Amino acid sequence: MKKKIIIIVAIAVGVLFLSGITYSKFTSSSELSVVDQYLAKFVFDAKMTDIIQLSLVSMTPGSEASYSFAVTNNKDEVRSNVTIDYQISLETFHFMPLSLQLYKVVDEQEELVMTCDESYSRNEQNHLVCNSATQRLTYQEDGEDQYVLKVQFPEEYNDVTYADLVDFIDIHIKSWQAV
Repeated sequence: MKKKIIIIVAIAVGVLFLSGITYSKFTSSSELSVVDQYLAKFVFDAKMTDIIQLSLVSMTPGSEASYSFAVTNNKDEVRSNVTIDYQISLETFHFMPLSLQLYKVVDEQEELVMTCDESYSRNEQNHLVCNSATQRLTYQEDGEDQYVLKVQFPEEYNDVTYADLVDFIDIHIKSWQAV
């Protein structure tokens, strides 16, 4: 009887020991070795950033402004080694009756990505938040997607009720590893 118990305990210990080794062979963890762990970045005014803040103080009825920027998967000749999905998000109070249109530049042609208007929802700070469709940059080559945000204050709002309105536009990038 003692022999059977010793054999069962020895087999149980052996199974536990071997399963631990097997588990450790197929499980690993790693930490990113760089401080900047974002996958995709904006390039705006020759600076790399995760957010672009635009002031609309100079906008008057009848005026238009265009803001060009790019989203890239590389920095200083170091490219992301994973395929990246990203989404561009526009955030604004939308107090001013502005037309906000985001275009992607493909082969020197502008393709409308989204029109940010009141059909989008507001967040807990009452900011209008407009999200683009998901875009992708692959890891096989350096990628840079060019964008133009066109802001227009229509002439028809040339009225004293729109005087002294203050507004802003923040452009955010959300990026993650494609699965």
